[in-house]
Amino acid sequence: MKPYRILGLLALTALISACSTQSKGPITPPPSSVEAISHWETSGRVGIRTENDAISGNFDWQKTPSTFSLNIIGPFGQGATSLKKTTEGKVTLAYENTQVTGTSAAELLQQELGWAFPVEQVTYWIRGLASPYSPARIERDSATNNISNIKQDGWVISYRNFSQVNGLLLPQRMQVSNPPFNVNLIINQWTIQ
Repeated sequence: MKPYRILGLLALTALISACSTQSKGPITPPPSSVEAISHWETSGRVGIRTENDAISGNFDWQKTPSTFSLNIIGPFGQGATSLKKTTEGKVTLAYENTQVTGTSAAELLQQELGWAFPVEQVTYWIRGLASPYSPARIERDSATNNISNIKQDGWVISYRNFSQVNGLLLPQRMQVSNPPFNVNLIINQWTIQ
């Protein structure tokens, strides 16, 4: 056998064995219920309509118990908006050529964009849950028993499709509305812990 073939065979063997090694770190088991999800990343399409604006694009949302990062990118990479919270509680809103910081995502959205949006509640609604901090009316689909609507704090959250993620049902298509505000989400991917 020629030396370059032996070298190629050794390189291929090393590559294959590197791909098949298992992580030696701790493995986090998947959550046992939707309520137990403490970390997630989700992405998909978003359409936002306000009294004076209409925005559509792609979104990516990463959430941990103390931080979040939400990015919305318009068609063809135009019109990016970013909303982030650090472990220290600093919230940053970046859009167009503007970047502002504060301690409340809802206050920054109201102050900068004129959007009265219930940021804290949405962290529950996106998982198909009512926020535990205020009364809610929950309606279920009679055929599937899945949640079809949540009415809470003047908002109506309508769920159209769900997908199975690690054995849990999570929203795939939903609408959050309180006229003149209307947000449509099509969630293409969930990663949960």
